[in-house]
Amino acid sequence: MPTPNHPALPLCCQLAALREHNLFAFWLDALLTDPSREIRQADAYRLMGMLAAYLEQDQIDTTQLNAMSAELRAFAFGATV
Repeated sequence: MPTPNHPALPLCCQLAALREHNLFAFWLDALLTDPSREIRQADAYRLMGMLAAYLEQDQIDTTQLNAMSAELRAFAFGATV
């Protein structure tokens, strides 16, 4: 699967490019391709939950969690769609 790439989600796309985060890449791709706003928002919540798990596993830090969560919120709920 190709790595998702979107200018509004640069940090999330960087994380998705890492081989060990292929499930994150899968759901990020779903977020980018789902036609329904409601489904995109559900995908964003799922991805933010995955980020919280990565934080607990010390794969990312709090600063990264906050920055990527902000990207996801702006994309799924804001005007960047």
